[in-house]
Amino acid sequence: TQLGIMAASVFATSFLALIVAWRLGPRRALGVSAALLAAATLLATMSRNNWTDLLFSVVALAAGFWWLAFLHSARAGESASPLPRALPIAFACDLALRAATRTVAVPDLAWPVAVGVVLAAVLVFAASGLASLAAQRQWSAPDLRGMLGLLAVPCLILVAETGGTNGAQASAAAGLGLGPEPVRATQIGQLVLGLGIAAGALALSRLPAKGLVAAAAIVAGAAVLWLHVPLVSLAGAAVLAAGVVLAAAALLGGPLHPARSAAGVVLPLSLGWLLFVGTAFGFYAFWAYLPAVYAATAIVALGCAVAAGGARLGRPVAMGVMALVVAVPLVAVLTTASPAASEPLRRTFRFMTYNVHQGFDAGQIPSLDELVQVISAESPDVVCLQEVVRGWMIDQQHDTLSVLAERLGMQYAFIPNIGDLYGNAVLTRAPMSGARFVRYAREPSVKHQPRGALFVDIEGPDQRKLLVACTHLDEVEGADSVRQEQVRAIIREWDFATVPIIVAGDLNATPETIEIRLLNEAGLDDLGREAGDTTTMSDPQKRIDYIWGKGVAGSQAHTPATVEAAMRASDHRWLAVNITWEK
Repeated sequence: TQLGIMAASVFATSFLALIVAWRLGPRRALGVSAALLAAATLLATMSRNNWTDLLFSVVALAAGFWWLAFLHSARAGESASPLPRALPIAFACDLALRAATRTVAVPDLAWPVAVGVVLAAVLVFAASGLASLAAQRQWSAPDLRGMLGLLAVPCLILVAETGGTNGAQASAAAGLGLGPEPVRATQIGQLVLGLGIAAGALALSRLPAKGLVAAAAIVAGAAVLWLHVPLVSLAGAAVLAAGVVLAAAALLGGPLHPARSAAGVVLPLSLGWLLFVGTAFGFYAFWAYLPAVYAATAIVALGCAVAAGGARLGRPVAMGVMALVVAVPLVAVLTTASPAASEPLRRTFRFMTYNVHQGFDAGQIPSLDELVQVISAESPDVVCLQEVVRGWMIDQQHDTLSVLAERLGMQYAFIPNIGDLYGNAVLTRAPMSGARFVRYAREPSVKHQPRGALFVDIEGPDQRKLLVACTHLDEVEGADSVRQEQVRAIIREWDFATVPIIVAGDLNATPETIEIRLLNEAGLDDLGREAGDTTTMSDPQKRIDYIWGKGVAGSQAHTPATVEAAMRASDHRWLAVNITWEK
């Protein structure tokens, strides 16, 4: 709730554009907001501190809201707004950048690369901005239909982020990316979405955007995507991607008429940003609550249906967009490294469990490089991961699992707890089979996340199988009975004659609790007992991450030497154990 209020407050700064426009006039308001946007974006990229990141991001968001409104409203003579053509191109560039950087956001790349890319973009932005400011400008506004189209534009961004430009979501909805398999699902999704965007760009090169066509593509594509039909939903994602491009041109393509102020653009667009916050908050805060996305989709479709439309892309621009969104994702698919040939586990192997905190360190700074370094240094044969995200907007859209699996040279199994893109995973170089998911009973209160356990069979010596259960139990304080039932659900899942078995993960309970004792009473041994505490943020420190086993013996259990070392990669310490098969 606090985060929702904060987000709404930040996005409400878009209304301040009315004051900026009144005080500065069309030309200076456009220039000042552009300068603030460029400077704050560059400073946010240069920063590697959570608080300064937050400060510069808020400034960049506010200035960006103003700049978009002024860019649309402040017209020079009879010139048309560039936004109906610019927004489809922006969606195409966004998809291409995600494919080129393996879904890692540009500001999260290595510092020299990130700053170089953003600085180059800022210089191009500034040069084009200075050229466009040469002419005198006056305020303009659309008619009522155009205002309704503006109201829907921010929700279009949410529809794109949750499906239309989200390769991980497109693949997951079609049943790809669950494993056991090598890394490539997200890249395949990006390529399919690129083909959809290319189709939309081709359509805009031939005919002006038609609102009803865009609305039909948005509704049909979203419906097929969210039906979760194997492979078919991938085609639905492509239709949705094409609809996003058409909708961007249709919603913003209505005629503009001279006006006394920027209010005719600022007010509907600002109300639209609040609709964006409401639908996005509804989706993410309520554990991938799909009706919130359906609402955003409906707003976009209705906006397209009433919008006048009319914008189109020139043929050279459309051809460039098509080449970009097909070539870059195709290269990403072809260059995604496959893991080395798998070999069965040795008689003694290393097992690791790690809550990766959605790919962020203890200070909420993206830490994918550090996670790769940590896991590589331990050189585990099997890794059990919790809090794995695969392309959520609120987690900077990075696909943690794809990045880790590719760079570690491992195949993975993944089945989500929340929506399609948040859950637990098992990585290994050994052959895996029989991946299955056991969902825990849903609790009535929204404070309890949907959770479950991922079970997978891993091949060992002499064609023996190791059953691994990876889980993350309920974290709500005082929910001991909930965790106890979740442990019982794990125990009920295996045949007690089957050995060996390993149960690992973040159990959110200390050793003396009933839920932990249930595992011991089921015949499992605490293989990580010697390692000690595993939290980093608690005071005092606690032990809540475990590796339990039956039919195996553990030795040399350990966590990182210092809390400071652990906090550079996650808000948990990793736990690693050398495990030997019993004869």
